[in-house]
Amino acid sequence: MIKAVLFDLDDTLIFAYANPAPAWHAVAEEFAGHMGDAPVAGVGKALADSTAVFLSDDENRRRWRLEAAATRRAVVLDALVAAGYPHLEDHAAAIADRYAQYREENMRLYPDALDVIDTFRARGLKLGLVTNGATEVQNAKIDRFGLRHRFDHFQVEEEAGFGKPDGRAYVESLAALNVPPEEAVMVGDDLVWDVLAPQRLGMTGIWCNHFGLELPENTPAIPKFTVVHLKQVVELFNNGCL
Repeated sequence: MIKAVLFDLDDTLIFAYANPAPAWHAVAEEFAGHMGDAPVAGVGKALADSTAVFLSDDENRRRWRLEAAATRRAVVLDALVAAGYPHLEDHAAAIADRYAQYREENMRLYPDALDVIDTFRARGLKLGLVTNGATEVQNAKIDRFGLRHRFDHFQVEEEAGFGKPDGRAYVESLAALNVPPEEAVMVGDDLVWDVLAPQRLGMTGIWCNHFGLELPENTPAIPKFTVVHLKQVVELFNNGCL
């Protein structure tokens, strides 16, 4: 019987950074008055494509999380120059900062998130939040979305000194909850961080696939369960699958 549930935060409990291309295009539209002959759609695509390539590397993703402002500005500057828009260099920092602000403005809890958390808590399960990112940024989200009093343990990458998929992120969380891996579930949107890595420790990994994506071919991460809505995790528990 499962005794603890660990949740990821970004793009699991809250819509945060997923599907970034529309955000880049929206920000490009806001700066249209500064673009001269540069096509707004072209600038938006250049920014979206360049950041996608940059963030495909794990170390780059870490820099983007922990050295956010400087990294975003550098990536935007490089993207504009590489795409043939050097006349926009003076606006690179403002575009990067507005992108971050735009994403923050549009963050929201998934509709069933609090009900799922509160249901598990009412049933006596121990709850942990395991999130990568900077301490100040992640704690602000925790407070903003009313999560502070709902969890028994919080594990934030910068604060802890390590993050997912480092095994310590899960081991220390379970130790804080006093629950062995085989009696714990990890729920999250990242196939490596929230499924593969915890399953290697003996936990059950549940892929929270809000966008209904296909499982990538040849992925080493095979979720025990896949859900499109968080409430399905409760259904799995009710049906004795967990």
